[in-house]
Amino acid sequence: MENIQLPDHPAAEEEYRHLQETCGTIRREIGEVEALTGAKAGECMDVQMKEDPDQQEEVTMQLFRFQLDRLRQLSMAAGQAYFARLDFIPAGHSPETWYLGRWGMLDPATMHPVVVDWRSPVANLYYSGQIGPMDYEAPDGRVAGELTLKRMLTVRGRELKSLFDSGIVSQEAYLQEVLGSISTDRLREIVTTIQAEQNIVIRHPLSSHLMVQGAAGSGKTTIALHRIAYLLYAFQKTLKPENMMILAPNPLFLSYISQVLPDLGVERVVQTTFEGWCRESMGKRMPKILRESRLEKNLALSADRREEAGRILRRKGSLEMMKRLETWLEHLQEKVLPENGMRLAGVPLMERAELETVFLKDLRYFPLEERVGELKKTIRKRVQSAAALLKERYAAGAEQMADRIRGAMRESPQRQQKIREAYAVRDQRFREIEQRAAEYMARYREKFPLPDLGGLYRAFLEECFPGEGLASEDGSLRQEDLPALVMICRTVYGLKARPMKHIVIDECQDFSPFQIELLKQANPAATFTLVGDLYQGIRADEGIRSWEEWQGPVFGNRADLKQLTVSYRNTVEIMNLARRTAARYPIPGIGETRPVLRHGEAPRILRAASEKERLGMIREQVAAWKQEGYHSIALIEKTAEQARKLARQIGAELGARLLDETDSDYRGSVMILPASIAKGMEFDCVGICDASAENFPEDEFLCRILYVMMTRPLHRLCIWHRGEPSPMLGGPLPEIS
Repeated sequence: MENIQLPDHPAAEEEYRHLQETCGTIRREIGEVEALTGAKAGECMDVQMKEDPDQQEEVTMQLFRFQLDRLRQLSMAAGQAYFARLDFIPAGHSPETWYLGRWGMLDPATMHPVVVDWRSPVANLYYSGQIGPMDYEAPDGRVAGELTLKRMLTVRGRELKSLFDSGIVSQEAYLQEVLGSISTDRLREIVTTIQAEQNIVIRHPLSSHLMVQGAAGSGKTTIALHRIAYLLYAFQKTLKPENMMILAPNPLFLSYISQVLPDLGVERVVQTTFEGWCRESMGKRMPKILRESRLEKNLALSADRREEAGRILRRKGSLEMMKRLETWLEHLQEKVLPENGMRLAGVPLMERAELETVFLKDLRYFPLEERVGELKKTIRKRVQSAAALLKERYAAGAEQMADRIRGAMRESPQRQQKIREAYAVRDQRFREIEQRAAEYMARYREKFPLPDLGGLYRAFLEECFPGEGLASEDGSLRQEDLPALVMICRTVYGLKARPMKHIVIDECQDFSPFQIELLKQANPAATFTLVGDLYQGIRADEGIRSWEEWQGPVFGNRADLKQLTVSYRNTVEIMNLARRTAARYPIPGIGETRPVLRHGEAPRILRAASEKERLGMIREQVAAWKQEGYHSIALIEKTAEQARKLARQIGAELGARLLDETDSDYRGSVMILPASIAKGMEFDCVGICDASAENFPEDEFLCRILYVMMTRPLHRLCIWHRGEPSPMLGGPLPEIS
């Protein structure tokens, strides 16, 4: 150990030796799993099951998949075996020492925990406890005792980088060390720094829905992802990753968060957008959706026109719209039935009253299309019976005709010809009956006329909301029409997406009550975790303006609301500026954001005399940030057109990538992007490229946009403007020192 650099701490040598032992155990475990599976640590390998495996095959493949997942976890554990140590003395028992890591591991020889999973009950002592009398809830009941040591460790492979023993000062120092480091290009997992208020959200009971109001930088997205990992650990007998879904704002954001769950050892969770879920649910029946950025559109409108457009969007996303559609679809089921029942050549197959009983009552749990198919089985049998009845009538008629001929004529060739003709007419009628029966069944579906989904939706709007402008003039369908289209598809054709057991929705404040209620109905066994920030409600014309819009009407007051008020992203100086902007339009009932006491360089607000000078300032600042070693630098413009213009002007020389809403691959580095896709993401450095009074006049909607832009950086914020600065950059607010 003479040549090994250890932290300056009395227990450094002891902890180093323990780390070497643990790493040795991990390597031995990796070797055993590699020998068992034939896979290699660090290599990508998955299991593809047959569509219809037998029970033995399914069990075998699941066990093999479990071993592969275990190998992935051990491979990552080799890079960081654990991050904390707890010494705890249970009342009346001997002292216990626990090392916490991302994945639990037992010593194969003793079956004693070498590392305890961060999701285990005892880990609550780390996340919520302080030195002294403590207790935690174990599977067998509450365990009381005394926490004598809470030690935070930074390990990389076999190296011991740092260790801090518990205490308010040392905890702050450890947190600031982690948060103050230069980030990677993607969202970080935070198991080492989960705070008490975040831990409460992660471990919230699965039995009830959860809504989380999280301040910008409070870690709500990461906490939601860690909640998924926790639930899969705590309910591993009943929850599978395939039964959980996270809905994100756009494909770019999905790419941004894509590595968090795998880093936590969680694979196969469904990650999509609301539109993606709609597409999977409707399949090929989904109509063409006109793609446009509503936020971009709103930025180009005056306040009055924006309010009128918002009225339409709020109407389309309301529970009232949903209830009106439910009623309309009930009537549609009656309208689709043949008015006078069903007949074949005058023979009743099914009278209207019986049709209503079968179609509207007996088969009511099936979609309309499936009901029509089920009814067809009955009608086919009745068509066969009706055809047989008609044949019997014609056969009897032919016999009567033959008898009359025999009675009226003597035996002669002419009489035989007449009888043959009578039977020929019978046979011709038989063929006609069979043909009519075949044609009847071939055209059976036409008796239940239904337009396509788009046609049904437009018919609904015309009948229920005439003259209100809800239907587009050119007949196009947009994203705000998707909830109604899915609901119509569910009633008429059924949905293809498999039901989930738990659904996490990020940036949920932009979801409408209609969307949430629709997801609830489509996933009746699911509980929900909804995370968002009303201060970042830049689509309030479509989403919600208060949590009460969901709590009672959608969840029947069976959803708990938690608030995350501490921001771990921004420095004090950046948050002070952002808080002054947000305070211009406060939201009742929402707690004030408090930053972790991490200081940094004050935001710079710079005036440019000309466009040329503004571009020069941006070039210089990006170069300076690169020189400091920052990985992710975002230059944010208000609109997509402004972002495209900046990219044309200096994008190439900066080596910057232009991002828009269609991007699905987040790669970091220097980026130019519009405000519409910045929400939810974080960067080392952010430049707001035009915060002039002309670009950002006093306006609540624009204030929310500006606040989102200002709260993206971890370390540096620079704001440029030509002419006068936006009035929303100033304003009185006590600063945090």
